[in-house]
Amino acid sequence: MKKMSWKEFGIIQNELDEFEDYLQNLLDSRQSLVKEAISNLAQAGGKRIRPALIITIAHLGNYKQQQVWNFAATIEILHMATLIHDDIIDESHLRRGSKTVQSKYGKDRAVFAGDYLFSLAFNVLSDQATSKQFKIVTDVINKICESEIQQYQNRYNYSLSYRDYYYRIKHKTALLFESSCALGAENAGFNQVQLKKLAQYGRYLGMAFQLTDDLLDFKREKVKLGKPNANDFTNGIYTLPLLYVIKEKECGQDLKELLSEAKSNKDEIREFVIKNGGVDYTLSIAKKYIKKAQERLEHFPNNSYRMVLTALTDKILAREF
Repeated sequence: MKKMSWKEFGIIQNELDEFEDYLQNLLDSRQSLVKEAISNLAQAGGKRIRPALIITIAHLGNYKQQQVWNFAATIEILHMATLIHDDIIDESHLRRGSKTVQSKYGKDRAVFAGDYLFSLAFNVLSDQATSKQFKIVTDVINKICESEIQQYQNRYNYSLSYRDYYYRIKHKTALLFESSCALGAENAGFNQVQLKKLAQYGRYLGMAFQLTDDLLDFKREKVKLGKPNANDFTNGIYTLPLLYVIKEKECGQDLKELLSEAKSNKDEIREFVIKNGGVDYTLSIAKKYIKKAQERLEHFPNNSYRMVLTALTDKILAREF
């Protein structure tokens, strides 16, 4: 995927640039053991989609910048913490084109960095959040942890059901998008019906985001940002493109045999899944989620901020395969 650029969204670009400075200041730890590791991850950047969702949705209503920025920083710091822990579990060496924290500094230091980020996030959140808002965040973190455990337990599991797969990506990714939108809507002062619509928009956007992220394993060109090529299936994490071929195609057994030596067969596996419709099927599901996300926005005035939210749905599907 091309690195996310907010230049086309002038209405929020300047604020996101200012927010980035705010976030970097929060991450300036006095703990030398983790400071460098956190700093490298933070400065590597990222798409900042979750903070952008909170900020944009909050602008649809009664905007309170300090509270919004606290929520946005909390969610992004939590996201960074989960990335560090993901990389430890997956033993990943690259993240956003750079060495991961665990690869560069060792697993012990990576654990310290991830734990520090979790504690920092809740410290930031406690400054502004109501008990209801605090519960939104804690519930999401609990479910993210559960999904990571489930993913670990289901490694190399050919019989993983579609239901289990969708449950995993909902809790691993989509709920953090959903909570971002819910927090933005809470800040904007929307009623419960409006809040539910915006939260659903976030959930469906997050589902599509993870589906297209899973397709990066099958991209022919080298992935320069995000995870390295073929990272998931070589580590026994089977995503929808693979599951579709295994479950729906007569050649599914052939794919299982290739997966028994996934690291040496990764190029062949990639081409096999593309040839047998796994990528096309997964993309079709992502498009359905995007359509559902767009439908949830129809209940709101068609102003510049809603246009940003609609454009985000298009950007999710603009990943190159």
